[in-house]
Amino acid sequence: MDRPNEGTTMNAMELGSSYKEGWRGARLLAACALATAMMAQGNAASAAGERSIAVSGNSTFSDCGGAGADLALLMTGDLTGCLSVFIQDYTCNELGEFDHYREYGRETFVGTWRGKAGSFTTDYTVDAAYAKGFCTSLDYTLQLSGSCIHRIGGGTGAFANAKGVFKLFDVVTGVTGDPVTGQFAAGSGANNFLYYGSIRTNGLGRPSATLQDLPTGAGRTPQAAIAAAGKARSGRSC
Repeated sequence: MDRPNEGTTMNAMELGSSYKEGWRGARLLAACALATAMMAQGNAASAAGERSIAVSGNSTFSDCGGAGADLALLMTGDLTGCLSVFIQDYTCNELGEFDHYREYGRETFVGTWRGKAGSFTTDYTVDAAYAKGFCTSLDYTLQLSGSCIHRIGGGTGAFANAKGVFKLFDVVTGVTGDPVTGQFAAGSGANNFLYYGSIRTNGLGRPSATLQDLPTGAGRTPQAAIAAAGKARSGRSC
């Protein structure tokens, strides 16, 4: 019996090895090309001045608001200045053991960012829990917990064309709870609003806006006007 052609077998093995090496090389070249493109994009962004900077700090209820504002917060930390709040609408649902409140609106911040002056606008949403009976009374001192998210959409000065998001966390005074029974009692509303988030600049936001561009009561629901008045009176809610 004739023996297999060893030369032919070796050629096939060599061909398979060569194919694998070629495939590895192609994958390596593709990976290098992708990395180069990503680095180029990052370098272009850096050259254009794009950057995302973390911000954090504290804020308290204040009468610093601009004309037409429903309420305002005085902010300290990375953002130093006044956040004027314009309530647009809200919903309130009576749940099993608490009432859930959700609010929507717009804001303007006027102040400084790390020492540089400017302003920006936001769209915000509040999510908060209140003790039973809140939906009918709108007594903001019945707060149990709450937070809100603020989406920055353009500004002026240090915030020209800025975009970003920051969150506020309500520090509610006097809330008590039994860890064994689960029974709880409302506090006396929030007295501090801690915030954190990030801001990115350089042409990524909506067109610049100023305080005059924001609604001052027109177009919002009648119930939102009632909520705004209650919040302003309480001095304990963002």
